[in-house]
Amino acid sequence: MCGVDVDLDDGSGEEEKEEEIWVGEGVKMLPPPVAHSGGSAWGTRRGRCGCLAWGVLLVMWDLCIVVACALLLALVFAVVLLPAMLLLYAGFLCHSRCQYLDDNSCSALIILGFVMMSPLVVVAAAVFCGILRKFRILFCIQPISRAWYRGRLLDWATSVHAWV
Repeated sequence: MCGVDVDLDDGSGEEEKEEEIWVGEGVKMLPPPVAHSGGSAWGTRRGRCGCLAWGVLLVMWDLCIVVACALLLALVFAVVLLPAMLLLYAGFLCHSRCQYLDDNSCSALIILGFVMMSPLVVVAAAVFCGILRKFRILFCIQPISRAWYRGRLLDWATSVHAWV
């Protein structure tokens, strides 16, 4: 089994039982790994003021990442949807006022702009998700629990295994 070792001895080796965690008869589990910053498995806890300060810092960091993602979203959608917006603008601007195009041509521009809008929205969403995945922007968002312990701040995962 994964992470569990079965001991088939009759009980010899009492010194080994002190270092490992024994669960039930003959089943021993390895202790959790010790963090680099302290003596416990998660590191040492911060004080109340330090925890509050790091919590506020992490919330501000996460808000900056969210704002950057929102600006990136607006930029990608503006660039990808620019052809459809130009067709709609030209169609509504010239309708009943333009001497170069008649009303039927302006209506055709408006219809073409709205028809082009649906596939371009899908393309813009795919481009935005591709940028987020390629640059791993969402991995920069830190959970607030990192403010509780020392040595775990801004420790984003380098090897992330996702079941996607």
